[in-house]
Amino acid sequence: MEKEVAIRKVQKSDLLYIVNIERVSFGKDAFSLRQFKYLLQSSNCYFFSATLNGIPVGYLILLKRKGSKALRIYSIAIDSNHRGKGIAYRLIELAKKTAVEADFKRLTLEVSEINHAAIDLYRKVGFIPIGTKPNYYHDGSSALLMAKGL
Repeated sequence: MEKEVAIRKVQKSDLLYIVNIERVSFGKDAFSLRQFKYLLQSSNCYFFSATLNGIPVGYLILLKRKGSKALRIYSIAIDSNHRGKGIAYRLIELAKKTAVEADFKRLTLEVSEINHAAIDLYRKVGFIPIGTKPNYYHDGSSALLMAKGL
């Protein structure tokens, strides 16, 4: 019997699953295992895993920058077999809660201008476009910058 998705801090044993989710989700723009190991150790990072029966099916990385009042959603991805089940929404809610508890005033993120499903989700939870970064991704697409006040 399948259990409900649980969200917890990432464990080292989660990283190989997360790398696979990352590769499928982001292709040539994907982070490497080495980058994830670095983020796991970083004091400027909040790193969470969404697990089903103990196996990661999604993750969220939040980055804080000294002196900034914004917490950045650095990366979020859900295994392709588990999309559309509200997991990303739950991770974004956790991002908002984490930001408020740490006294940040807003959340920011970058998303590919061609990732319409993600953009729609971010708009639904209150993010608004605040700018673009041209030719940001490997495929030449621009990044849409979005923010949400808390």
